[in-house]
Amino acid sequence: MANNKDKFMTRRVDEEKLNKMNQNQRGGGPARRFGNAQEKPKNARQTIKRLFKYISSSRILFAILIIIVIVYSVLGFLLNVVTKNTATALGEYNFKTNTWGVLNENTGLIERLPDHEAFKFWFIAGIIIILSYCILQFFVSYLGAQISIRMTKKMRKDLFKKIVYLPIKYTDTHPHGDIMSRFTNDVDNVTNAVSQTISSLISGILTLVGCLVLMVYYSPLLLVVSLVSLLLTVLFTLFMSKFMRPLYREQQKVLGLLNSQAEENITGCKTVIAYNHQEIAEDEFNYYSEKLRKTAIKANILGGSMGPVMNFIGNVGFFLICIFGAIFISKGIGGSINGEPLTIAVVIVYLNLARQFTRPINEIAQLYSQILNALAGGERVFNVLDEQVEDFSKKVDFDYQNTKGYIEFEHVNFSYVEGKPVLKDFTVDVRSGHEVALVGATGSGKTTIVNLLLRFYDVDSGTIKIDGINIADMSKKELREAICIVLQDSVLFGDTIEKNVKYGRPDATQEEYENALKMAHCYSFVNRLPDKDQTVLSEGATNISQGQRQLLTIARAILADPKILILDEATSSVDTRTEKKIQDAMVNLMKNRTSIIIAHRLSTIQDADFIVVLDQGHVVEMGNHQELLDLGGIYNKLYMTQFSGLNT
Repeated sequence: MANNKDKFMTRRVDEEKLNKMNQNQRGGGPARRFGNAQEKPKNARQTIKRLFKYISSSRILFAILIIIVIVYSVLGFLLNVVTKNTATALGEYNFKTNTWGVLNENTGLIERLPDHEAFKFWFIAGIIIILSYCILQFFVSYLGAQISIRMTKKMRKDLFKKIVYLPIKYTDTHPHGDIMSRFTNDVDNVTNAVSQTISSLISGILTLVGCLVLMVYYSPLLLVVSLVSLLLTVLFTLFMSKFMRPLYREQQKVLGLLNSQAEENITGCKTVIAYNHQEIAEDEFNYYSEKLRKTAIKANILGGSMGPVMNFIGNVGFFLICIFGAIFISKGIGGSINGEPLTIAVVIVYLNLARQFTRPINEIAQLYSQILNALAGGERVFNVLDEQVEDFSKKVDFDYQNTKGYIEFEHVNFSYVEGKPVLKDFTVDVRSGHEVALVGATGSGKTTIVNLLLRFYDVDSGTIKIDGINIADMSKKELREAICIVLQDSVLFGDTIEKNVKYGRPDATQEEYENALKMAHCYSFVNRLPDKDQTVLSEGATNISQGQRQLLTIARAILADPKILILDEATSSVDTRTEKKIQDAMVNLMKNRTSIIIAHRLSTIQDADFIVVLDQGHVVEMGNHQELLDLGGIYNKLYMTQFSGLNT
């Protein structure tokens, strides 16, 4: 186990070195390992402003919600008036005259017996107000949930739309699990906070204003006493926010790393098992899980302390109101701004007003941790939404349907990381309708050429032209319409075989579709499946073999009928017999088309019109198969290694 620990320590991703790791992993192609994006400076005010824009997208529901909140807030204020009138109608005890009855607020004397009719009226009115208040609160919760759910839908829609239009560089340099965490955890945190705080924020503002007005009216002197607890609440909240917000931001960051690690090991579970890497993978997961636990405990302890402390401060405020209220009554001071004396009924109402006044503050304090969590999640979501999408504008029109497919690479230089060039002065002409093969060791720049041709990345210097037009001046959409690529790693989606094959041409006829299956040698095995071409592929298409997956991607390319075809080691996952059949089909497919083949198996490119040999980003040899063999250089060594078993 000690050895596993040592291996784990060398394997573990250090969050502080993620950006550096991304840089170091650059080579012949874009890095696919997990890294982390540099966080932008956080701005809570801007995040709140942007979140309210999403809330305002449900304007009608939001307007109805505000109206209902106003109504039930007014009912809350009326309940204080009803409480005062109910207590007044019941009467009180006059210690000076030792009598019970209704007090004259002007003279301070008991003038009549308790008014039972008035008491019944105000009591029933109070019951009606309380029931109405509860019903309106239900609708407030319902509308708040509706607004938050619609907000979630729109936020995820915008986020996904942004992701699919981001440059390939973004997904190459960001952890896939972290991106998924922004779709799920971060958006959920925002939703939960909005659904629980939207009504609290609106009613809280109204309650604070309304209670403040009534408290000033009934007893300005008691208001001064109440402000002591309010001041303590504000100071404590400001103090705690300095510690809580960084913790919740860190918690979201670690959660994204944990998701990345889990996604990486689940995706590569066969490799993990094959190399007996289970314990090391478990240690790695436990490291991030433990880091998340420690961060979450600190954040939740601080967040959970807000509610009890606020309740304590509120209880202190109630105690002070009772004590000073009794003192003011005994001394005959602390009356209303209209000169009405302070009475027990007024103190009772004042206690209720103080409770209502501190209620929104306490609610927000208790939800403060959730609000901070939502702000951290919102910032992470908006960081993605603020990324620059691909530029699909064009300076010239490009008729991709009638392109001849003549490609020119002129003095192309490119590097994924500044100062570490991958391609150096790459100059090659690919004639229309020709089959050109790219050969070289891993990291020599073969895949990079394809990335530049499709404008997944743009060249540092030099130009790439199709039919004499600089691809930098074309619309990326029109450019990619002219090109079809078959990758070494077959990508199929969780849908039927038919829809996967028709991915590039959904409007293809049945005859064209079946012909593509036959040309790619898929027709027979597809028809042997229980549901034939309506078979639904599982995640990663694991319910068919790797070779069958590759054949389906080739069928998809055949059906797309491209003008320029790129094959990135497209036959690497099929057996020799099937490879020969595919090569025969490719001969027909590549007629009158420009084809670029990236190959390690030289048997697949012996009939290519032109072979380009790359070494460390340089073109070192060019020619056909026989010419390169006769040259006796790098290609000859590669060929002899593969077919004669000689060591280089």
